[in-house]
Amino acid sequence: MIVIKKLPAEAGQFRDHLPGLSDRLPPGAIALTAELDGLSVGTALVIAHPRSGTGSISVLHTPELFRHLGIGSRLLLEAERQLLDAGCRVCRVTLTLRKDKPAPELDFLRSRGYANEQLLIRTYTLRAADLLGAGRLDRLVLPPGTELAPLLSASPEERAELDHLAAQLPPELHPLPEERLLHPEFSTLMKIGGRIAGWIGIQQLASNLLLFRSMYVRPEHRLHASGMALFAEVNRRHRLPERFAHQLLGVPGDNPAMLRLAERKLSPHASSIKSTVRLEKRL
Repeated sequence: MIVIKKLPAEAGQFRDHLPGLSDRLPPGAIALTAELDGLSVGTALVIAHPRSGTGSISVLHTPELFRHLGIGSRLLLEAERQLLDAGCRVCRVTLTLRKDKPAPELDFLRSRGYANEQLLIRTYTLRAADLLGAGRLDRLVLPPGTELAPLLSASPEERAELDHLAAQLPPELHPLPEERLLHPEFSTLMKIGGRIAGWIGIQQLASNLLLFRSMYVRPEHRLHASGMALFAEVNRRHRLPERFAHQLLGVPGDNPAMLRLAERKLSPHASSIKSTVRLEKRL
């Protein structure tokens, strides 16, 4: 018999599923566990946001040995009930899908009424050595008069301008809140006509791996693929393909032009491509 229990929500319970989880969970966090004949066979983390009427399921996990027994369905139903009781009328779930790989979790949610699929970000793991060596990005150049400078050396006035621009963007595009993680040499601020036009925040994850944490170019400068041109110029200027074997680059889902360009220019050199998507259901 499957029994679903509600437990006090503690971050440590979910670190295996969400490694970057902060120590303090939001006030609306709800932890669920599934038991089968006294064995723990599943877990869920639900976050309620009653003021907005929207909740999310951050974790919904059943060990492979216990799948196809109805445990995930029971956990999902209870998670949705908890959100309804907390005043939420919409439930959102975020998934990470690998290109050309089966996605049973996506099929599972679709079959249970989740829809309105939205691409949040597509992440490319690139083999850096042949990225520029193949000449794919050689034609991508920045507009005349472009100035590049170390991002972390920005003046107080430049930081204020950057903060103003970033306040209108998704939080993950703002490079400065986690500037302690950024590489001081590679992270770059771009200016055109004396005004900030974009930036790249880069983190070194390992001796042979770079993460492009945030990359943004103002819409008026996206003509002629300026976003990818900035990426290409930083690679050339710092000889990154010669210094690092792999790079991780995320392209926001709300930038279709850059997504199309990345598909043409980056996909052939990607060892993996992951898409982070969000689905929702009206409860």
